[in-house]
Amino acid sequence: MTQPFAIGGNILRVDLTKRAVTMEPTAALNAGFPAGMGVNNWLLLQETPLGKEPLDPDNPLIFTAGALVGTMAATACRMTISCKNVMTGGFGAASAGGNFAPELKYAGFDHIVVTGRATEPVYLDIVDGEVSIVDAEGLWGKTTWETEQALRARLDRPTLELLSIGPAGENMAAAACIIVSRTRSASRCGVGAAMGSKNLKAIAVSGSGTLQVAEPQAFMSESLAMQRYLMGVDTTKNLRNFGTGTSFEAWNSLGSIPVRNYQATQMAPDEADNIATAVKEKKYIDKGFGCFACPIMCSQYQRVKTGPHAGTRGEKIESQDYWDFAAKLGISDPAAVLALSGLCTQLGLDNTNATNPIAWALECFQRGLLTIEDTGGLELNWGDVAVVSELLSKIARREGIGDLLADGSLAGAKKLGRGSEAFAMHMKGQDLAEEMRVFKGWALAIAVAERGGTHTQGGPLTERMPLEPELSLERFGVPTAFDPTSYEHKAELVIYYQRFHNLLEIMGICFYATYWCGMQMMGPDETARLYSLATGEDKSGDELMAEGEKILYLQKAFKMRHTDFDRAADYPPERFMSEPATGPHAGERLERPDWDRLLDEYYGQRGWDLETGKPTAENFRAVGLPELA
Repeated sequence: MTQPFAIGGNILRVDLTKRAVTMEPTAALNAGFPAGMGVNNWLLLQETPLGKEPLDPDNPLIFTAGALVGTMAATACRMTISCKNVMTGGFGAASAGGNFAPELKYAGFDHIVVTGRATEPVYLDIVDGEVSIVDAEGLWGKTTWETEQALRARLDRPTLELLSIGPAGENMAAAACIIVSRTRSASRCGVGAAMGSKNLKAIAVSGSGTLQVAEPQAFMSESLAMQRYLMGVDTTKNLRNFGTGTSFEAWNSLGSIPVRNYQATQMAPDEADNIATAVKEKKYIDKGFGCFACPIMCSQYQRVKTGPHAGTRGEKIESQDYWDFAAKLGISDPAAVLALSGLCTQLGLDNTNATNPIAWALECFQRGLLTIEDTGGLELNWGDVAVVSELLSKIARREGIGDLLADGSLAGAKKLGRGSEAFAMHMKGQDLAEEMRVFKGWALAIAVAERGGTHTQGGPLTERMPLEPELSLERFGVPTAFDPTSYEHKAELVIYYQRFHNLLEIMGICFYATYWCGMQMMGPDETARLYSLATGEDKSGDELMAEGEKILYLQKAFKMRHTDFDRAADYPPERFMSEPATGPHAGERLERPDWDRLLDEYYGQRGWDLETGKPTAENFRAVGLPELA
């Protein structure tokens, strides 16, 4: 079979129980699904056995480089990692940028499918199609940064790229993530715990191969033109100067961030100003840089030079870090946020899935539901940086109260009882990062996300953009894309962005280069042009959006096979319905009758069963998946 253009060419299979390595061509599966997320989801659906717990060694853990990754398409650098969701039992996936995914394709692979469990800790070493399973002697117990340093000294190859887990993954904490290219976090869904369950500490890859594209001259011309164009866009300039942290002030001014475990939706002006000022004045930024093929360059090397956190160094502090550590936990010192985020990176902890159970514990302590006896002597007070730091270490190592928190706020609440379930802020068992009361489309996307509680599976940022109704209609076919509190047409808007987000995951393109982030950025048509020139398949934006829809059905099918989630699982936490927002939208909440209508509209737009919220057999046939009907 002829190898399709723009792919590495092979699926690498590693059975750690048997210490066996096999390979097969990507092309056979690529004929039915786009490379990247399409093949990834199909493999996960077909090869995850029924009736197994998420951390069972028989379940696959799949690493995937997007279809355009490794080419010069702008920001085509991203890797998707999929598994049975450790927190929900359903579909699980996490994504990260950096340089690992391009290197994997240069080594000849588009996917790595890992099954089984090694008897002793190991790492994979991949060099140009040659794969070794190597004893991870001396690496188990090390942080991700220590692991990277040790492997770089041991392997000493100029093109070496690495991903690894820290103590959190080794101890199979559901809050564990996988750290890629030293600071990129593949977070959510417990992917780090899944890797730890296999006794797999790290993967090293080096490749000297090249990727072939169908129309080299036209593709390079188009790619460079898009790179140059994006560099001049205002959204890019803002991200390059300040990183994503630049949006924190706007989110807070709109009253839509999770304050003290979502008890409020806007930080006090003086607390917020400490953070906003540090961002705007670039107080801690030494220099900016970007991932592979990235003209946006939203990353920064950051350093704290004075104060109690002097010496803290790190990279890639996101706006969401200020939600997680500052707003959610009551910390107003931006240097402390940098220090705590860096600690999570080294421990291999997903910032959100670690801070949410801590916020739950702080509120339980505030309300007398957790006591000093429960916490091992720790006073759990809002804003106590030293206590938060200690809790993060305890979560990663499952020590003391950390064992109660390690599997998320819902799991902790079920163990504790005492009415604490009311303060566990989650969707389908996965901890939330996002406030949901004000932005109605945003809330819908988070609630119905197949992996549970995430804004990156359909969340429309348009609700905080100053769009004109005419542009809203032109781009999305609805007149209310910019109106945060309106329920009208938000189902259609979320469906649009679900397809678009999945399309970008197929390609391995960063969301920040697209008009999810700014209306001047890349859309489906621009992406389709690059894809067509690279692969030789003439695809329109609409056709690729249809592939994004197909991806959603694969995820939905996985959830239907492995969970009993139905319409009831698409309702947000009761707090968002009974306790109104604070700030400029004071009084806003998710009214139950309005939410019911919104779910009816969402399911109805898709033709799904209104009572269960599930697709019908005809729906699966209509998107080109008759075998799942």
